[in-house]
Amino acid sequence: MLEQKHYTRFIGLDIHKKTASFAIVNRKGEVSASGTILMVNLPRWATENLSKEDQVIIEATGNSYHVYNQLSPIVGEVQIAHMLGMHDRTCSRKKTDKLDALKLARALASGYTHKVWVPTPEVRAKRELASHRHALARHVVSMRNQLRSILYRHGLDYTSQDILDQKALEYIERSSLPEFSKQQWRSNYRIGQSFLTEIHQLDQELASEALKNEQCLKLMTMPGIKAQAALIITSAIGDVSRFDSPKKLASYSGLVPSVIGSGDKVFYGSITKQGRSLLRWIMVEVANAATMTPGPIQDRYHRFRRKGKTHNVAIVAIARHLLEIIWQMLKDNKVFKHARSKYLVFKFRSLLHQAYGRCPQNAAPRLAKNVMGWKDYPSTA
Repeated sequence: MLEQKHYTRFIGLDIHKKTASFAIVNRKGEVSASGTILMVNLPRWATENLSKEDQVIIEATGNSYHVYNQLSPIVGEVQIAHMLGMHDRTCSRKKTDKLDALKLARALASGYTHKVWVPTPEVRAKRELASHRHALARHVVSMRNQLRSILYRHGLDYTSQDILDQKALEYIERSSLPEFSKQQWRSNYRIGQSFLTEIHQLDQELASEALKNEQCLKLMTMPGIKAQAALIITSAIGDVSRFDSPKKLASYSGLVPSVIGSGDKVFYGSITKQGRSLLRWIMVEVANAATMTPGPIQDRYHRFRRKGKTHNVAIVAIARHLLEIIWQMLKDNKVFKHARSKYLVFKFRSLLHQAYGRCPQNAAPRLAKNVMGWKDYPSTA
């Protein structure tokens, strides 16, 4: 790939669903061409008008990776811009598609860009699978809430924990709900069951994938991390070497506090919540689960609580601490050194059941032994 000083033209693309506005500038920022094209004609336009001496920048949006794949073989380099990092250069009271493309092109020509790391196709596929699994789980929660709201409207309540089980359906049939409400309830119940079936099949695929992934197996030695969480974390992080320190990874997840400083005064606020929201969410879920397991993570949580921290504040602090440990584990290709054999064997037994529907005798202890590097089979007492 050519160095930036060798590129002769810089192209800014403001892409949308159906159209793309472009601006082409030289190193001095002088415009040589601009306009709007249809997205379906973008590959042909790029082939006819661009070359390996050109550098292209596009804004991070839903179809950025698709456009990246189309243009990469044609031009010298394609950058995906993180617009929040370029806010001071691109912000203006005048905002049109053509002006946005021009601002991107001139920022690229001047070298003032904040580009996004582009994951490999394999990592992208895992990210999409993880996002799909998360979306399905949210749909299930929505269905459960709708089922309970139907009961509440008629002064009824189902006291058992899972309202999507067979007993709940039997309860509805015996209840005094009006027939039209029963029909509505059954419809939502069937939709919820279909989501649960999809989640079960997807979890089986994720478990099989985790068994083939050495990083996932090593991350599972940490309390609170199962196969689904391990795949979400590894796909969200991608190449851990792009983070120089664990603090950089924590900042990428949005689990670091916001800072406002002026003179000798510094104010630390709530967490930034900037970065990959799915990584932030799964780390909070992992922290909640890890604090239920006896060990150093649970002890750290109780120390926060004794200092007067609320549960939510303590959990977020634990989530960041765990993410920094994960950075070290992935960087050094190591396991969690405080892993307890009893919980680890139970976790791997559950993983094998999910992946294959069965778990042969000693298969889980053997897997734990191989992952941890133990000389003997672990004790499950």
